[in-house]
Amino acid sequence: MKHMKTALICAGATLLPIAAAQGADLPSRKAAPVEYVRVCDAYGTGFYWIPGTDTCLKVGGRVRIEAWYTPAKNAVVHRSTGTPAMPAGTFAAANGIDTTGWFARGILNMDARTQSAWGTVQTVFALRLASATGLANAPFGYATSVFSAGNVGNATIEAAYIRFAGFTVGQAASSFFLIPPYQLHSIYNGGFPNGVRQFTYTASFGNGFSATLGLENRGDQILTSGVNTLGANPFTATAATAGAITPQHLPALVGNIRVDQAWGTLMASAMVQENTGNFTNAALVNTAPQVRRTGWAIGGGARFNLPMIAAGDQIQLWTNYGVGTLDYMYGLGLNGNFAMTSNFLGGFLRVDRDLTLYCINVACTAGGVEQTRAFGATALLTHYWTPSLRSYFVGTYVQVTPGTVTQNTAWAMGGLSKAHLWNVAGSLFWSPVRNFDIGAELSYAKLTQSLPLSAPAGLGTLAQVSPSNWTTRVRVERTF
Repeated sequence: MKHMKTALICAGATLLPIAAAQGADLPSRKAAPVEYVRVCDAYGTGFYWIPGTDTCLKVGGRVRIEAWYTPAKNAVVHRSTGTPAMPAGTFAAANGIDTTGWFARGILNMDARTQSAWGTVQTVFALRLASATGLANAPFGYATSVFSAGNVGNATIEAAYIRFAGFTVGQAASSFFLIPPYQLHSIYNGGFPNGVRQFTYTASFGNGFSATLGLENRGDQILTSGVNTLGANPFTATAATAGAITPQHLPALVGNIRVDQAWGTLMASAMVQENTGNFTNAALVNTAPQVRRTGWAIGGGARFNLPMIAAGDQIQLWTNYGVGTLDYMYGLGLNGNFAMTSNFLGGFLRVDRDLTLYCINVACTAGGVEQTRAFGATALLTHYWTPSLRSYFVGTYVQVTPGTVTQNTAWAMGGLSKAHLWNVAGSLFWSPVRNFDIGAELSYAKLTQSLPLSAPAGLGTLAQVSPSNWTTRVRVERTF
């Protein structure tokens, strides 16, 4: 036994150096370095360094649930808004029109920024997922003869742009406007809810002074997608006909100058665009298939901070005037359903289009064209009753003036008189915690307008020539 133990010890001693040598040849298993997410405070709160890169990223979003009620009005489908399903002249009774709307939206926002030798490179992306029903599912409402709708779900890109060295390329808010859409119901700000594709440059001069000039995509606009046509008019009983889709030849040219200081902001803006339309009349199609006119608009706005009343208080003012540029006018709220709601003043009282085509002789071998003019003014007061309770008070006035021939043509033939719209709204928001809003709004609108010459006969009872209506709306929103 003693001899056996001695043999085993000797064998172990002999094998130890060999095992040590073999172990030295094996690869070492060192722990990989741990990369922790670090706060990036160079661009404000909420940014973090993407591990292994020189880029800071902010990820956020918003959930919004909204519901509203609007009493329905009788409507008649007009010549400029008829569809194969509901041709011009179709009478829609109020009992067949949606009066409620619901939607739920989830929005994901991402903002990535990287510092370079030429400044910050910013990339922004916002995706909106929505489920809507009723009024919320008829986004262009009476303008496309949609009076009632069921459920729908969709995905929309709200923003997708790159900003670098003063340039903004992609889908972002329009450079024409200053006031954001605080009002829940019918104020329209022309910044387009889904953004407008653009190529713009902003020059900063210091002390808050800046100027912006760029090109914006006309395809993102609502009212420029078609033209209105006149039938029997003071020149001829022959109706003008036009192509269903307006061709896009040139983008809109938009610019502004502004100053931002501690007391507030001042801004002046201007834009110009080409309006086109196609005559499809047999007598005109080979001689004058297309007309072109220049549309333009100017605007001015101001924002004044009022800390002497309460922290966060401010008043904003905006006014604009345009010819053939209805998409860039504030607070239209007539028949274009700009701010997610169907028209609520009666379908025959329409805003119309930028261009109106008509025939100027019996054979319609010569065509004429008019552009619609509009003026708008908006005032918005924000007041904080307490740090968590605030209100918005909004008033808008809009005047829409069609061309002379359009004003002297019967409504049934495409005519439209001058229209005046007043719109007021008040809302109250409670924020129990930061970025969490529970709010309600009540708005009222009054339209003054006369039908030119005559109205359709035998189509039932039309809505009032100068109607008014109200809307109540509630919203629950959480931003993170």
